[in-house]
Amino acid sequence: MSNENKGEGNATQNLLNTLKTNPKVIYALGGAVILVLLALAFGGGGSGEVQIKSTVQVGQTVVVSNPNVGDSQLTVAPGLINVASGEEQTDEQRVCVVPAGTHATLEEESIVGALPFVKLKILDGSCEGKSGWTSKINVSAN
Repeated sequence: MSNENKGEGNATQNLLNTLKTNPKVIYALGGAVILVLLALAFGGGGSGEVQIKSTVQVGQTVVVSNPNVGDSQLTVAPGLINVASGEEQTDEQRVCVVPAGTHATLEEESIVGALPFVKLKILDGSCEGKSGWTSKINVSAN
């Protein structure tokens, strides 16, 4: 056996002895691995812009369905009106409350801040014929 192989054996043996006698090293290594994995997962493209995967397009018939379960609200303008100020929306801002499963035509898209919004024209149900804005997450392809 050469001196080089003995050195590798000693280094491995020293590492194993350290792990056996000091289990905190195992936790530190595990934490470092988790941090690296999180950095890779959330690192993204680095352009600084929000990437929005568009599954629906203007002119397409869509189904309104709130991912948080419940109805979706149509408003006269895109954006989260009065949410930051803590005020309730007035009837002038609200166009209609659309039940889940309602069909609509996507008329327009807009991004307010970093959030995507869509303008819909409702095709059936209690809001039929009305147009208004809702979060893009509330619609899916027909």
